[in-house]
Amino acid sequence: MKKDKQKTVLVDKYEKYRDIGEMFSTRSRVMKLSVPSNMRMLCAILDVKVESILHDFMWILSSSHIRNGTKQQRSKALKFFLARRYGQSNYTKQQIKQMFNELSSNREIYETTDKLKGDDLELFWKSNHMYTEYWFKRWFNMNTRENDVNVLKEY
Repeated sequence: MKKDKQKTVLVDKYEKYRDIGEMFSTRSRVMKLSVPSNMRMLCAILDVKVESILHDFMWILSSSHIRNGTKQQRSKALKFFLARRYGQSNYTKQQIKQMFNELSSNREIYETTDKLKGDDLELFWKSNHMYTEYWFKRWFNMNTRENDVNVLKEY
């Protein structure tokens, strides 16, 4: 009498987070901007492209792990952002600072992954993707809105 071998089926409970949803990932955008003449002249004199300035500012402000920037640069970018009162019709200044602090903390965690390999690195990315989605939805849904989270696709 043969004994049936039981098959072990491994279930990956994080499977749905293997790849970050397109909606929550970095995107390229083509923009048409009016560049003031003074900016164009400064850029020509200093030999720097407007695109480089805007690109660096966005990556530094967002505390992305791709473009480093110093802590001081991130702080100054945030001060500019807050001084312009971006988002302050929906969130308090303190809430906006908290959002940026959370992004900065996530960046610091990313910086600790240098030595991770294989399954550990994969688990980190799954966890990171789950947090990214959770973070966005938590802040987005904090205030009453007419739109749902799919409005992110427009940005």
